Amino acid sequence: MTGREATGAPDPALVALAGRLLGTIDEFADEIASAIEARVEFYSTRGVVSAEDLRQSVRGNLEYVLRSLREDRFADVAAARTTGARRAEQGVPLAVVMAAFRVLFSQIWHSLVLHARAQQQVSNQALVDAASDLWSAHDTFAEEMAAAHRETTMALVLRNEGERSALVGALLEGRPLHETSVWDVADVLRLPKRGPFVVVAAESVQLAQEALPGIENRLRTRRIGSAWRLLPDAQIGIVRFEHDADLGPLKATLAASARSRIGVSPPYPALTETAAALRFARIALASTVAGAPHVTMFDDFPLAVAAVSAPDAMQRVRQAVLGPILELPAEQGKVLLETLAAWRDNGGSASSAAGVLFCHPNTVRHRLRRIESATGRSLSDPKATAEILIALEAALLGIAP
Repeated sequence: MTGREATGAPDPALVALAGRLLGTIDEFADEIASAIEARVEFYSTRGVVSAEDLRQSVRGNLEYVLRSLREDRFADVAAARTTGARRAEQGVPLAVVMAAFRVLFSQIWHSLVLHARAQQQVSNQALVDAASDLWSAHDTFAEEMAAAHRETTMALVLRNEGERSALVGALLEGRPLHETSVWDVADVLRLPKRGPFVVVAAESVQLAQEALPGIENRLRTRRIGSAWRLLPDAQIGIVRFEHDADLGPLKATLAASARSRIGVSPPYPALTETAAALRFARIALASTVAGAPHVTMFDDFPLAVAAVSAPDAMQRVRQAVLGPILELPAEQGKVLLETLAAWRDNGGSASSAAGVLFCHPNTVRHRLRRIESATGRSLSDPKATAEILIALEAALLGIAP
């Protein structure tokens, strides 16, 4: 790849010059490493890449370039790929490594020109041809380095996400963690060490499919940190918020992305309490009628939460309180339950419930009296009303005997 004579053969003077530079490669590598440190600020900090690391990388790439010049063959890009992969593992931005490669090749070219002029044995045409070859090699090296950098970065992302997912799983399963390891877990999850936290359980529409794709990034734009794990039936997140006021933006972001039912646990202070919070989040999720996207905060719907917290007990309550209504013909029973729900949701007002149901208030009152008669409980009695309403939640949520 060296400059050509008229015959097409490599220019002997340039071949010899490349050989002499190879003979002083250690000093040349030191010179180029110093130039990189001076011209690329990142490398002067010594925070990530040591001086020896930089020198060895420069030497490896320099040797391949000079050998290709001396031997007139395609450059071996192994050193470039090694550099790209190593810098990705160290967290060095790709743009910084590209800048270092530009310095490397410009220093090689500068040295070639200086030596050629000093010896006065290399023609201008040979230098022009060598410049073309050298910068073609730069493009090849830079492309291979960048490809290795991107490949390694992606592998690291996948590995880190796998590690984060596994740690989220450990918290959700309630595996024992010492205080020191909890801090380590928080670091990996990129979450603060202390809460308040909530657990979010989003029901998967299809098996093992994310219910809230991209949710971590969307929450991050609102300055809300989170870490997620995909389970067969749900996408589960541990979310950290600063103040109670942040629960509003959290709920709004979840609602904007919701494809199915979502449950949110009560706030809790320490990551070690995550397993218990997951149970509350799942209860909140189950307290919503299936089939409709909805975000349910555990503390916002105590009746529904109570109804699904102990399904075996609620089966008996449902049957004991509403059995006579549930035994009516299906359409009659449905009308009475819908009327009771509308009355409950409208503050116990027959007139307001009638507006929702598109009927006369007296019709609502008549149906409520039928409910009282069938259940043997008065809706003017607070205790009896509580029993009827919690049994209604069990019926609406499909908790059947």
